Amino acid sequence: MKNDLRMLGLALCMVPMCLHAGTGEDLKQNQAAELIPAGTILPVTLNSTLRSDKRESGATITATVLQDVPLGAGKTLRRGSKVTGHVIETVTPGKGSDESRVSFQFDGLRFENRTVPITANLKALASFMEVDAAQVPTSGGDGVSEADWSLVKIGGDQVKINPDVSVECGGGNNANNSAQAFWLFSPDACGTYGLGDVQIGRSGRSAPLGEVTLTSNGKAVRVGRGSAMLLRVDGRGHEEAPDRTTPSRGAQ
Repeated sequence: MKNDLRMLGLALCMVPMCLHAGTGEDLKQNQAAELIPAGTILPVTLNSTLRSDKRESGATITATVLQDVPLGAGKTLRRGSKVTGHVIETVTPGKGSDESRVSFQFDGLRFENRTVPITANLKALASFMEVDAAQVPTSGGDGVSEADWSLVKIGGDQVKINPDVSVECGGGNNANNSAQAFWLFSPDACGTYGLGDVQIGRSGRSAPLGEVTLTSNGKAVRVGRGSAMLLRVDGRGHEEAPDRTTPSRGAQ
C-alpha cells in the first residue's frame, strides 16, 4: 500500500513538470513572435554558395540582413544581423529524373545579443548579377544630375493584377501592414531572377513550414554567394497552410 501511495505521489509530482515541458516550446515561439512579428520581410544576402551538388545535408548556411528592418514598438533589426539555417536535402540528376534540387531552411535570427528562433519562407531570390545591376543608377542622358538618377528595382516590372498573385507572394490576408524593408527588391518581387531555370519548388509556406526547395532541370542548382533573398517571417508555427509554386523570372 505504501509503495502504491509513493508511486502515486511521484506521478502527481511529475504532472507539473510535463506541463511545463509541453508549454516551454510554445512560450519560446510566442516570445519570438513578439520580437519578430509575423509578416516581417527580411532582405538578406547569402554568405556562401548554395549548391545541390556540393552542400551536404545538415550543412550550416548563413545570410546577412542588408537593411535596417522596422519591427514596430520602436524596435529595429539592424543591418548586418545574421540569419542562420541549414541544408535539409540535396538531389542530383539520376536515373529516371533530370531534376536537381536543394532543400534548406532558415530558423534562427541574431537579435539583441541572442538568437531568436524563426520560421521563414522565401518570397523572392535574385542572383548576385541581378543585385549588382540593381545598384547601377540609370539616367536620361547627358546633363542629368546625380539627384535625377534612379535605380531599377529587382522585380520592378512585376505588377500584382489579381488576389492569387498577392497571396502566392505572401501578401493578401497574410500581409504585415506595417512598414517593411525591401532593400533593392520591388515590393512586388516574387520568384527567381537571373538564375536561369532555377525555380522555387517550395516556398516554405506549407508544412513543413519554412522548408524551401529550389529546383533545376538538367544541371545542378547553384545560387552563388552574394545572391539576395526576400525572406518572410511566418508566425504560424507548425500549422499547415497552402503552398504555391512561385514562377521563375529571367534576367531583367
